[in-house]
Amino acid sequence: MQKSTLFAAALASLATTASAETVKLTTLEWPPYVNADGSGTSTEAVTAAFAAAGDEVVAEVFPWNRAVNLAAKDPNYLGLYPEYYDAGADAEKGGDRCVYSAPFGTSPVGFIHRKDNAFSWSSHDDLGNYRIGVVEGYINEARFDAMVADGSLKVDAGPTDASNVEKVAAGRMDAAVIDRNVFEHMLATEPRLAKHADALVFHETPLANHNLLVCFENSDAGRAARNRFNSGL
Repeated sequence: MQKSTLFAAALASLATTASAETVKLTTLEWPPYVNADGSGTSTEAVTAAFAAAGDEVVAEVFPWNRAVNLAAKDPNYLGLYPEYYDAGADAEKGGDRCVYSAPFGTSPVGFIHRKDNAFSWSSHDDLGNYRIGVVEGYINEARFDAMVADGSLKVDAGPTDASNVEKVAAGRMDAAVIDRNVFEHMLATEPRLAKHADALVFHETPLANHNLLVCFENSDAGRAARNRFNSGL
């Protein structure tokens, strides 16, 4: 390689380094997507996309509702992951919270129940017969959430998926909404939940198959970060 070519390559490298940004995001502990230390399949996907765009990600783990509030209100953070799409939050569709990335993964959501109970459903109307666990602050599925809001469904809002698994196992709820991968990971890795593996089952009828997204701050900086992320996917 000639000296002029080497010099040009060095300048290009310096320019890339100078233009690279550190993007701070909030997230939650939600194995296998995000572990307590911030690692996990979602973190790997988000980090890889930003790396392809020349940026570095710093992700901090918080309880879910705090992660949402910090991403929306604290200027130190540019977004939140992994999120499901919520039309009411989409600032580009008349919402009031964030701008969404392109999908970087999927989340299969449905119901767990005890094998020995009579929980069964094929339409949303069937769900009114049961007491169902949800995690406070989580999006579940549009029609399901609308029925919760108007009082058509009896729900028990718990703090975590794990607490809902234990309540279903104990017979305190008929079923609970959960991501299938999260449920299977819990049974495989958490002894206090693994003991319920033979008693519980994931219902064959899915509630939703959500895309996993980054919810970026509704600002010029947030849109710019979203565009770089999408380009790196």
